[in-house]
Amino acid sequence: MKQLAESSLARLRNWDLSPEQVAALVKTGQAQRTITFRSPVSGVVTEKKALQGMRFMPGESLYQVTDLSSVWVLADVFEQDIGRVKTGALASLKINAYPERTFKGRITYIYPTLKAETRTVPVRIELVNPGQLLKPAMFAQVELQTGAGKPVLTIPDSAVIDTGLRRVVLVQLQEGRFEPREVKLGARGDNNDVEVQEGVREGEQVVVAANFLIDAESNLKAAIGGLGSGSSSPPALISPLPPAATAPAAPAAPAAAAVGHKAHGKVDSIDAKAGTVSLEHGPVPSLKWPAMTMEFQVANSSLLKDLKPGAPVAFEFVERKPGEWLITSITPAPAKPPAAATRRPRATAATSKPRC
Repeated sequence: MKQLAESSLARLRNWDLSPEQVAALVKTGQAQRTITFRSPVSGVVTEKKALQGMRFMPGESLYQVTDLSSVWVLADVFEQDIGRVKTGALASLKINAYPERTFKGRITYIYPTLKAETRTVPVRIELVNPGQLLKPAMFAQVELQTGAGKPVLTIPDSAVIDTGLRRVVLVQLQEGRFEPREVKLGARGDNNDVEVQEGVREGEQVVVAANFLIDAESNLKAAIGGLGSGSSSPPALISPLPPAATAPAAPAAPAAAAVGHKAHGKVDSIDAKAGTVSLEHGPVPSLKWPAMTMEFQVANSSLLKDLKPGAPVAFEFVERKPGEWLITSITPAPAKPPAAATRRPRATAATSKPRC
């Protein structure tokens, strides 16, 4: 009988009855039809599957009890930023339900996998939950501290011209003279600032808004295009005024000369409203063009101010985009006998008007 009683008590212990419940049963000697199972942890029941009268098998989950005194926040960090995130770094969280409060936590784990659909890496942040204000499944806005803790050189991101292949800023050399420089950027910070690792020095003035008149968009592209890696040519300078109105003339930029073309001709017609001029020009050796009559766009309507039909001119032009030619400078020139006009094979109906 003693062995039978001992085996019965062992079975009760295997059912996770507490020592106090087993002792109470031994003391009273009365059989009970119900047994109370106590949760091994304190918390909130976040999932309840058990119902009165149901049958369950070993291993089934009946209740889920969660300790909400501290919570985890899973933040998705973009692939290009994950290299600056470290375990133990501080994190600040904003919850829409409590806009006036900021919650603090620390990064405890960086997951080793990446979500291919969003190109993000999950990061686990652990923080205390005073008053259980943070509820499971809430959304949060997370700010992670990734800086090195030392001062860095920054510029407004509006100063950066991203060409796709390189990033350039315009540095003021003197009043009305600017130099394009290729820069190497680092991390982005608050207030739309971006770190500059190479290219500019502290104290230099950079252009942050379009508050000056550039001669032509093509001039800017030509100067930027001349920034070749390893080139020893002097820097291209950009003037905020049309070349025809500049006195004295700015030094010729080697980068612009590489993409610009010069020719002489005679004004055929002017369309000030459309910003175009038709020129009967001579051969263009740099493009291997014969003499012809064709229509050009002008970079600035002020270039048409002093032109008259029949006036001889000397002009410079660039190809702004395939098939579209833009005059960047045009000045009166001594009259020259016009060469025989021929049809330009490369002209298209959308961008030029060849005449015989």
